This record gives sequence, C-alpha cells and structure tokens, in this order.
Amino acid sequence: MKKYGFFGGSFNPPTIAHEIIAKEIAKEFNLDKVYFVPVGDFYSKADLIDARKRFEMLNLIKTNKVDVLDIEIRIKKRLQTIDAFNLINHKFNLSENYFILGGDNLEKLPNWKEAEKCLKSKIIAIKRGRKIEDIIENNNLLKENKERIFIYNTNKLSNYSSTEVRNAIKNNNKEILKEMLNEKVYSYVEKNMLYKGE
Repeated sequence: MKKYGFFGGSFNPPTIAHEIIAKEIAKEFNLDKVYFVPVGDFYSKADLIDARKRFEMLNLIKTNKVDVLDIEIRIKKRLQTIDAFNLINHKFNLSENYFILGGDNLEKLPNWKEAEKCLKSKIIAIKRGRKIEDIIENNNLLKENKERIFIYNTNKLSNYSSTEVRNAIKNNNKEILKEMLNEKVYSYVEKNMLYKGE
C-alpha cells in the first residue's frame, strides 16, 4: 500500500523551509510522496495572494517525492480541516494517508469542527517551539488519540517563514530572499511583482 503525506497551508509564498521539511518528512516516515495542499481563495488570511499563483509557485519545487494538490483550490468555498481531510481521504482511498500539521495547529485542533473525526486520521506534527509531547499530554482528546500522532522535529530552517519573506520583499532585501526562497520561486516572485503592494 502506498503511503502519502498531505501538507496543508497557505504557502504565501512557499519557502526553502517548506521544501526541505516536505522532503525530510517523506524520508523519515518512508512516504512515497508528500503533497503540498494550498488553501483556496476563500481562506481568510491577511495578505493572501491568488491561490493559482501560490499553486504555480509550489509546482516549481516539485520532485519525484514532492507534489502539489489543488483539491482545496477547486472548491469554491471555505473548507474546515475535516472537510479537507474527507476530500483527500475520498480521493486517495487506497493509500495510507498522513496529514502534516505544525505543532501550533495540533494545539488548536481539539477546538476545530469535528475534531474527534480529524484525529481518526494519522497526523504528523511538526515541532515548532513547544514540545509536541507536552501539547498532547495537556489535552485529553489528543492524549486519547496519541497513537495516531507522529512527531517530526524540524531543523533550524523552519524559522524561514512566509511572513519574513514578504517583509524582505517589502524592504527589497534580495540577500535574505535568495537565502529563504528556491531560485525558481524567487524568479517567479520577481517576474510577477508579488507582494510589492503590501
């Protein structure tokens, strides 16, 4: 049976950290592929650019182990996490599926719509800051489902956030941008003059 990871997020824009984390998770958890799953245009977040542009940037960093899925972009409404999980599990119903979340989102998960159903899926939680083990131990729902929560410890590149990239674009800091973005993504951002008007 194939094993796939699904890495949701805004990817506004995708950074080197996103790319490295996806590749490392594929290797560490022996996944056949990790799919980036960008949120659609109905997701309410400040400074979020058009979903198709974010999708195109993610396509620039595809490899044999990392791909992109536009399943959320094609739905013309705001999706809750459980809706996205259900769509993916329906489409990939013959594989073993893992959903990749930042530790901050794992902490919020018990308050999400149909949280119990979300936790019926396997979760890979990316450690950022607080220990995932503590987050799990301090919440009964997470503790009850901890056998389906797997922990991935990031390297220092996880600090390369999309917010920092957007700030560097506003400040025209090309040195930081070349460090934090894949060369192809950097060229795309420059060519399309993205994030300049913020």
